[in-house]
Amino acid sequence: MAGRKALISKDDLDRMATAVAAHGVVIKGCVDTLGNFTFTLSPQKDSAAPGNNDLDDRLDDWAAS
Repeated sequence: MAGRKALISKDDLDRMATAVAAHGVVIKGCVDTLGNFTFTLSPQKDSAAPGNNDLDDRLDDWAAS
């Protein structure tokens, strides 16, 4: 994956994962055409989990380690 830069740091991703686990929320992110990253937090019980994609697989792998 040379040439691609992460939108958020691993430390920030770890903090977000900790918040999701601690507070039972779902984070949904979006990158617009200008490359801006925005996200929303929703209560887990009111939101369906995002569909399985490459990011979900990588997060599952990270959580299992």
